[in-house]
Amino acid sequence: MPIEIRRLLFSNEEMCAVLSAFINSTKTHVEPGQVISVQIAQKDPILLRCTLATKGGRQAGEELEGVFVCAAILSWCMKNSIPLARKARKQVRVTQDGRIALDSTL
Repeated sequence: MPIEIRRLLFSNEEMCAVLSAFINSTKTHVEPGQVISVQIAQKDPILLRCTLATKGGRQAGEELEGVFVCAAILSWCMKNSIPLARKARKQVRVTQDGRIALDSTL
């Protein structure tokens, strides 16, 4: 049986925008604000270390796990009308060139 693979790649700036939109649009454990930097702390399982400029005017550091990052990307895809198959297996990965990717496999 053939396998369909689809990959969405995000630059560092795009990932900051995706995470900021998710943090500010839903109730999460992260204080609302603007994500100003993202670093890959761990590749497998994925763990991102982010710096946020909070709405209170201070900078805060957060570590975000793959499940959180995947939820943020899926939310961004829905808001931007990017179709994803419901039954596809979705996984966030770090590519060889250090970019964040959402792989969906059907």
